[in-house]
Amino acid sequence: IGFFGSVDAEYKDRYILSALVRRDGSSLFGEEERWQTFGRASLAYRLSQESWWFIPQMNELKLRASYGVAGGRPSFAAQYETFTLSAAGIATPGVLGNTQLRPEVSHEQEYGADFELFKRLGGNITYAKTRVTDQILQPPLSAASGFTSQWRNAGTLENSAFEVSLNMPIITGKDLNYTARITYDRIRSRVTELSVPA
Repeated sequence: IGFFGSVDAEYKDRYILSALVRRDGSSLFGEEERWQTFGRASLAYRLSQESWWFIPQMNELKLRASYGVAGGRPSFAAQYETFTLSAAGIATPGVLGNTQLRPEVSHEQEYGADFELFKRLGGNITYAKTRVTDQILQPPLSAASGFTSQWRNAGTLENSAFEVSLNMPIITGKDLNYTARITYDRIRSRVTELSVPA
């Protein structure tokens, strides 16, 4: 079950706001973790629409920032024990169920700028940083447990991403448009917490 509410506002074609809050309920999680609240908010400011804008060659410049929280769910089978039946009819333990799983939660902040030059060349620059807590992983278990593995909330992952892109219209005609896009990006990920053996 899920509920959400959102609002979008714009003032003078240059100040832009967007926000959303959602409340989700899922039986895939433990009894104490059934309901979770997530949301996002973003702001944008189009400097080029101001009366004092002094760079006519840059007909569009928009600065933007956003922050959001989202959740990830495990598969349906993660809360149940699984077994494999051999040809002889012998049941062999597989994955140990976990009824106390929490959602893995992603916190992301993003900053960027969108621009257009000479009413022709467009581009954007974006930097994003993400922190994922309570990652849902499937580490192996000791042989004494009788099962091979179990789904657990077992890690924290941090990502940072930087991207620059440029759109260049090469042919603009009545019957043919041809545009080239150049993109550079770099993504770095780092495990900052791990509560199970590496």
